[in-house]
Amino acid sequence: MSQVWLIGRPVAHSLSPAMHNAAFAKLGLPHRYEAKETADDQLAATLDRMRREGDVLGANVTIPHKETALRLLDEVDDEARRIGAVNTIVSRGARLIGYNTDKHGFEKALETQPRRAPWRDGFPFEGARVLILGAGGAARACALSLLEHDNTVDLANRDTARAEGLARSIEVDGRHPQVVAWPKGPEPGDAVVNATPLGLNGEEVLEDVQLPKWVIDLVPTAAETPLVKRAKATDNVTVVDGLSMLLYQAARSFELWTGVPAPIEVMRAALPRSV
Repeated sequence: MSQVWLIGRPVAHSLSPAMHNAAFAKLGLPHRYEAKETADDQLAATLDRMRREGDVLGANVTIPHKETALRLLDEVDDEARRIGAVNTIVSRGARLIGYNTDKHGFEKALETQPRRAPWRDGFPFEGARVLILGAGGAARACALSLLEHDNTVDLANRDTARAEGLARSIEVDGRHPQVVAWPKGPEPGDAVVNATPLGLNGEEVLEDVQLPKWVIDLVPTAAETPLVKRAKATDNVTVVDGLSMLLYQAARSFELWTGVPAPIEVMRAALPRSV
């Protein structure tokens, strides 16, 4: 039986094993998805173990390793390198190849989300102002996607230097994200994307800020985060839950590992809430 790993810290809460193992079982594939708690100083050794063991099909990479893992792989595809982070690894013999499916998952989650006028069908934002909270791998993927769709991207992170590093490295036609202060009062443009882990353990985020017309929370939890609950209780706010992006990025990763279409409805049914 081949293995697929989830590499990160923490990973005990992850919904990915149930989702991927349901998909493997549905298609009769002899694979098993397992979470591997991996500290910073264990990452290189974990990747070397993947190279040595012939039964590891690949891996997902999550917080806090998406950016570091990119530098430790044998090959990285163009989009992942442009984003500056990987969340999917495919084993090819003793070579590890990195991909990023976060951008695909983000775009698909937005494209499939029901919305009210005046928001257009498909990807809803063009010429909008969108605030991203966070400066990690997921924030990088979202920033690139939003810039490619001709939006203005504001970027806020409690570590300003980290935000400035992201802003310098993500560019589309000469445009970069703009680093702004962490919001404390005014409405953050047309949409806000929470690309931080805040909410994973019930933390509040943007509690003193008027919510914009779209709230996209990337935190994939079994229970709704406080931000999602508040947004759903606010009139005329379209809410994209973290489970939606998780589903679509997972389906793309599944296809990279197996070479077959993902049984997305089976994966959806394995999630604890409907998306």
